[in-house]
Amino acid sequence: MRVRKAFVAGVGVDPSTLSPPNLTFGRNPTGLEELPYEVEFTLADLRTEFFVRYGAWIADLREDPDEDDELEAQLRQLAWPSLGVLLEVEPELCAVVLLCMGRELLLDLEHGRDPAVAVRWVPASVDEVELRGRRIVLRGTALELRRRPVALRPAAMN
Repeated sequence: MRVRKAFVAGVGVDPSTLSPPNLTFGRNPTGLEELPYEVEFTLADLRTEFFVRYGAWIADLREDPDEDDELEAQLRQLAWPSLGVLLEVEPELCAVVLLCMGRELLLDLEHGRDPAVAVRWVPASVDEVELRGRRIVLRGTALELRRRPVALRPAAMN
């Protein structure tokens, strides 16, 4: 995904300093500092693979219906819309769907990153989705990676 704006602890940062989570998603086993983050993007900034995952999720809901699932009932009533249609006709429901697919959104962060920029934060959760017109804002907690100390060079022995 192409991130248009990124903030960590309320300070604007280069979006390329955030990288998708790996095994630490939703956990902090290493005691890294947790900071709030926010990223902003549009649906057009997402890769095709994300939309494929959305389609697979919808297919799973259709194949194995849960009559007690309110989200599923709303999507069924709308005839299983694409995300673009959902954003236009039911933005609040679209925000809930994106929140449900938070992990998949975070995995999409790698694409569009400048690989020459060092990673400083790894988003570990998506706790909130806000829609600002066509802009989508994700908020959650990111783990700040510790900087490695500068390697010391051995001094010349005389």
